[in-house]
Amino acid sequence: MARRSRSSGRRAERGASVTEYGAAVVLAAVILGGLAATDIPGNVARACQDALCRLTGGTDCAKAGPAVAPKVYPPDYDRDPDKSERPKPVRPPITPPACADPDADIAWAEGLHAHNDYQNGDPLDDALKHGATGVETDVKYDPDTGHLRNTHIDYVSPPSGSLRSEYVEPLKERAEKNGGKIYPGRDEKFQLVVENKGKGSEEERREAYDQILEQTKDLPEDVELVISGGRPKDEYTVGNHPENVTFDKAPDEGCQLPDKINIDSPKYDPEYAKSFSTLNGEWGKGKCGDPDGDNKISDEEQAELDRLVDQAHRSGVKVRFWGGPDEQYRSEVGDGHFVPCQGWAAPGRQECEKAARKDAWKAQQKAGVDFVNTNHLGNGERWVRSCGEEM
Repeated sequence: MARRSRSSGRRAERGASVTEYGAAVVLAAVILGGLAATDIPGNVARACQDALCRLTGGTDCAKAGPAVAPKVYPPDYDRDPDKSERPKPVRPPITPPACADPDADIAWAEGLHAHNDYQNGDPLDDALKHGATGVETDVKYDPDTGHLRNTHIDYVSPPSGSLRSEYVEPLKERAEKNGGKIYPGRDEKFQLVVENKGKGSEEERREAYDQILEQTKDLPEDVELVISGGRPKDEYTVGNHPENVTFDKAPDEGCQLPDKINIDSPKYDPEYAKSFSTLNGEWGKGKCGDPDGDNKISDEEQAELDRLVDQAHRSGVKVRFWGGPDEQYRSEVGDGHFVPCQGWAAPGRQECEKAARKDAWKAQQKAGVDFVNTNHLGNGERWVRSCGEEM
């Protein structure tokens, strides 16, 4: 029987101890990392870390502090308070709009957005005369004719020309006269919002989308096109649009900024977010701004609105709301003119409460909402030009 020398035995023992020591170091590192990422009370965790440090041969362990371990971020993204490790928004952060000098002689009322213009005789001209910096038109694809037409609800508003004849051509003509600008001297682009009211099939939505792009392909550079409403599925639209075209997006349930365009969300998708420039939310009961629907803005509601707008702005997204109290409403019969809020029209109608409209606009102004969305341009222009003192 062969004898094993003492030296070979010592070598074997040293080899075993090295292996065991290496395993202990690995195990200790794992435990240290786990302790650093848990909620174990600080004193207990530090005592355990110090003991493990000494076990593995460390020196001055108590002064070394907790071991460095990979960060573990919770699902709600409460991480990195200084935001240094978060992705950058694909657009520059938005600066909340500031009030202009009421005495300034400028042609535009910054942030005034002409909403529901479909019943006006000359909607674009009316909006521009009041200084609106954005205007919305509603379109619908007619599968019977294969054409896109300007309309909102069939029985209220008959078709009135085309997107191209009523908006694109007049904007081109105006820009040509003004050296390429809609409002000479204004840095921001004029916003044309086109909302597809069609509720048809995916094929019909795609046809509407394609026709919108075709009819607006030569808009002036000073005009930004935002496509709203019934878009086709994302795979057909997101990234598949000209540079001057973006989309708006409705808030998620509870009036939350959707994750994929929310810079504070771990699901933020920069490539996806490139296609979205505006959060377009509904105002009122169960929605945004005034979720309890009492036409008054509580401190809690204001704080939530402030949070949402700040989050959107840091994500490079502007904010607009629709559906809030606007004092008057359009009739659903006859010629569709505005009906004053008096007599039979007033009881129970949110739109008829002037105080409610003022509270809503004040809350939006305080939060830094980018657009004053109104069906009544005279009211909106006075509000913007007086910095919220008149309406």
